[in-house]
Amino acid sequence: MEIANRAGALLLSTALVVLIFMVVVIRHDEANDDALTAYSSHIDAVNNASAAALSALKDAETGQRGYLITGKQDYLDPYNTGLRSFDTEMSTLRQFTQSEPEIATLIAQMARLADLKREELAATIDLFRASGPAAAFARVSEDIGKRYMDEIRTVAARILMNENAAYERTRRGAAESKQATRRKALASAVVLFLLAFSGTLLLSLEIRSERRLAATLEASEGKYRELAENLENQVADRTRELEQLNGELEQLNQELVAFSYSVSHDLRAPLRSIDGLSEIVLEDYSDRLDENGRGLLRRIRQAARNMGHLIEGLIQLARVTRQELDRQSVSVTDLAAASLLHLMAVSPDRKIAFSVAPGLRTEGDPHLVRVVLDNLLANAWKFTSKTESARIEVGQTDVEGKPAFFVSDNGAGFDPQHASKLFRPFQRLHSESEFEGTGIGLATVQRIVHRHGGRVWAQGRPNEGATFFFALS
Repeated sequence: MEIANRAGALLLSTALVVLIFMVVVIRHDEANDDALTAYSSHIDAVNNASAAALSALKDAETGQRGYLITGKQDYLDPYNTGLRSFDTEMSTLRQFTQSEPEIATLIAQMARLADLKREELAATIDLFRASGPAAAFARVSEDIGKRYMDEIRTVAARILMNENAAYERTRRGAAESKQATRRKALASAVVLFLLAFSGTLLLSLEIRSERRLAATLEASEGKYRELAENLENQVADRTRELEQLNGELEQLNQELVAFSYSVSHDLRAPLRSIDGLSEIVLEDYSDRLDENGRGLLRRIRQAARNMGHLIEGLIQLARVTRQELDRQSVSVTDLAAASLLHLMAVSPDRKIAFSVAPGLRTEGDPHLVRVVLDNLLANAWKFTSKTESARIEVGQTDVEGKPAFFVSDNGAGFDPQHASKLFRPFQRLHSESEFEGTGIGLATVQRIVHRHGGRVWAQGRPNEGATFFFALS
């Protein structure tokens, strides 16, 4: 009984599939008919637009002839109206045929001939105004405009002929497609009936196999359920461990930042003492030291100042990590301009061209965005110091469909193979003798951008400048 039921269900399913195939064939035929009807309407529209364009150009010519004969300005109204109507119909033609390259070429040819015709009409009007009717009629008698019109009509006829040929090809293709679809449907129906017959014979074997499989699954279901429960428990335990470790790691990071800030802050006083005492020795005991001793003291002072700059960078890096974000609308244009004005005030002798795009805005912490721009622009200012005709640009671009700001210069640049090192603390791609620096600025930039949920990256080549991009979330 069960086998008979399944066999009946299989045959019923086969009949339904055959019916669906028949519906698909009918819908396919209807779609082909609809496509042919639409194509026919398209050809009518192209023909109407082409005829209207020729008629408009002829109206313009008639208006011009009336003006030449009578000299009355009123005849120029149909002349101008005809030219405007021609432009409208040509625009319609282009819209109808923009997906047909061959027709579009003919329309372009028709437009060029129409331009020559229009130039001839306008030139004759100008000649009439400058030299009188006789000269204008002499030009008309040369039949230049007639030749242009004949060529335009020829091109319009070719457009219609090509459209009709395309329609005929489409019609033949649709007819062939109908026949092919029906053959495929018939073949599919035969195959389905054969498969249904074969399936009925195999159902008994399948049922026996299913019964054995059900028994096996039932026997193993308890085992799999137990394994699943154990796995869920293990996942829950690992999740708790990871949450605990994550909390400990976050606490350690906070302690590390606090320690770094505290150590850096406490080191400033001894460094100021070293620098100040060295200065006193140089000023008060300089006559008791030889040149080597004075040079050593100057090196001590310079090292202390360098260390001071490094400590200031570390303190700033710690501050941007600890500071709460105050997100609001920020004018990147204003912040960049203020930073550049500060750099110009510090180094008034620098001759440098800079450009800041107007209207740049983003959402972020104003103070931290200013720190980002200060560091990027200071870098550009520094690495263009040995470049003639130095140039710095601040702007915005789209990267993968999202806005990103950039600071670009034409300075020393860098080897792109080492781009990954740029944002690491204390990493420098140029020696201290070439360009001063602490190696903290770009690490600070990256830390701020990451705190805003964004990303920062750079592009450059040696001696060809560098561009730093950043995008805030």
